[in-house]
Amino acid sequence: MRIFGGLLSPYVMRAALAARFKGHDLPVAMPEGGLKTPGYLALNPMGKMPCLEDGDFHLPESAVIAEYLEEVLDGPSLLPGDARARAKARLLARFADLYLAPALTPIFRAREKPDEVPAALEALGKALGQLETLRGADTAWAAGDQPTLADATLMPVFFFLDAFDAAFGTAKLLEAQPGLAAWWGRAKASDEGRRMVAEQSAGLAAFMAPNTAPRAA
Repeated sequence: MRIFGGLLSPYVMRAALAARFKGHDLPVAMPEGGLKTPGYLALNPMGKMPCLEDGDFHLPESAVIAEYLEEVLDGPSLLPGDARARAKARLLARFADLYLAPALTPIFRAREKPDEVPAALEALGKALGQLETLRGADTAWAAGDQPTLADATLMPVFFFLDAFDAAFGTAKLLEAQPGLAAWWGRAKASDEGRRMVAEQSAGLAAFMAPNTAPRAA
């Protein structure tokens, strides 16, 4: 079993973290030739990452991959035992996909469209406030006392709040959300969090380096 993609991507890292939280370290690598080759498009016709390979079975879309890994890998469950707690974990992951990550997208494109950054920062601050409310109680992890699919989804996105803070003040938006700030501090200090930050930092440095190879996607 392996994951196609690059660990800088929060979606690829989500799949990798889901496996790691269950005690499995899946290999992660870009497909040979990139994401738009006929060979890769035969596995994932959308030409995006990640894509999970499990024998002759190939599965795109990070949320679906994470749920699949929860079902097929042994190890601690990434969904709480209580139905309401499971719904909370799924809600937080869904919120990250629909509201939090999209608010960060214009910041990624700040060089091309700097005029979009102020509105993006406003949307990001609003999303963090909403997430604080949805999360509710300040549990050790995002949706309970153990890591869940919510943590696997949120942690790689929160990495960029720290990474972009010097230029855009993104991490400072967390100051108004003490529960989230405390969770993020614990999450990135965990074994999985420290490894994730190191890997995404290395990926970001390579991405930003001059004369780097063109992006695959």
